[in-house]
Amino acid sequence: MRPAVVLASGYAVIDERRLNKHTLAPSLIALVSALAAAAACGGTSVTTVSGTTADGGTDDGSAACDPAPCATDDAGAGAGFDTPTICTSGKNWSRGDLGSASMHPGRACITCHDQSIQAPSFTIAGTVFPTAHEPDDCNGASGTTSGAQIVITDANGKVTKIAVNSVGSFYSQGSFALPFRAKVVVGTRERAMFASQKTGDCNACHTETGDNSAPGRIVLP
Repeated sequence: MRPAVVLASGYAVIDERRLNKHTLAPSLIALVSALAAAAACGGTSVTTVSGTTADGGTDDGSAACDPAPCATDDAGAGAGFDTPTICTSGKNWSRGDLGSASMHPGRACITCHDQSIQAPSFTIAGTVFPTAHEPDDCNGASGTTSGAQIVITDANGKVTKIAVNSVGSFYSQGSFALPFRAKVVVGTRERAMFASQKTGDCNACHTETGDNSAPGRIVLP
């Protein structure tokens, strides 16, 4: 069953027969439990979603899905966005569409997932990078090293913290009241979106060159 709110359609197609259920299941169990506890309380609630870490490889870049149009996004450029195209990590995904939490960093996750009935549905998903113009399938900024989190505040004031995994990717299957606000937090530093958002397919706008007014990738603060 799909979650109550699906914000957009997604990117990398996963073959369920090869999907690592042991990787996803603990995160889903933790998420459901946290949402149930939050629903029993009034006021602002905080849900923490633990991302799954995994090692990346090097990629042939063969997967291709057309992302759905995303809402106009005025994610702040600010300092650090006038940079060249570079794969800072020097590592790339190389396992095609083999199901993994590390697959296809930088690609519009939700677009491809929604094109396959076998793929898990996400309401928010994307990738954080160290610089603004990193190519698709390049491993992003490791959340396991930096402690980076994505913090979502929905229209009802519910705050959800989503862990960033070892290749910079993050994802959630939770329900969020629209529109929501988003920011990347590392310790006491943060980089926030300028505007409220109605789509959770972050990489559909935060491409290598930027689309729909996004300045480029989601970047560490």
